[in-house]
Amino acid sequence: MPRLVPIVMPLLLAVAAPVLARAQAAPAPATSAPAAPGGASAPGAATTPAAPAERIHIEGFRSAQWGMTEPQVKAAVQKDFNVAADKIRPEENLAERTTVLTVTVPDLLEGVGPGRVSYIFGFTSKKLIQVNVLWGTPVDPQAAPEKIVAAANQLRQLFLDSSYEPETIASNVRLNDGSVLVFEGADPDKHTTTLRLAVAAASQQKGKPDKVTPDKVTEAVLSLSYIMDARNPDIYRLKKGQF
Repeated sequence: MPRLVPIVMPLLLAVAAPVLARAQAAPAPATSAPAAPGGASAPGAATTPAAPAERIHIEGFRSAQWGMTEPQVKAAVQKDFNVAADKIRPEENLAERTTVLTVTVPDLLEGVGPGRVSYIFGFTSKKLIQVNVLWGTPVDPQAAPEKIVAAANQLRQLFLDSSYEPETIASNVRLNDGSVLVFEGADPDKHTTTLRLAVAAASQQKGKPDKVTPDKVTEAVLSLSYIMDARNPDIYRLKKGQF
């Protein structure tokens, strides 16, 4: 059987446009009119600096907002995706002791295939603290890897253009598990957006080095997370000194 091996950034670069290694928003440089002959100032040469872009504020995902209760989020999901209440599945994260509501949306991002949206409620607050969106093989075994990679690039560009806090923005970061942090950024309130891509391919022959090319990609997973407080998430943790 073919062995799945992680593919890191070279695949992403081969399939789509290059990603920025580190992105920082900067105001567009002011332009001036050409100088008039003889060194005289040309009329209208002075320009007004462009106003700084308004910073993005992440308040949740679509109609589901931070701090909403489960019934409120269920109503928001039905409004956003026109799904029946019985299509929203409750789950529990036993390790973090959080509650999760999950719904699969047929065409959440046009042309990419179904996406699985999970709404996470805090351990103590019981209110919305995080939203995860998943595309790819775990949601649809027939998902086309090239479409998942294309979606990663589309979302990355959208986020790079969205005026996150410049010092929080990172892109095209290879992680220890072989996946790629396609984008990460935070708003002024430290609400965080992360986008990660993992792809895998079948190795050609046992004992020979794997040369990964886009046509050999067999699986792709794209995960998007909106997090209210990434530094201090409302999850269960063992206290120091207990063990």
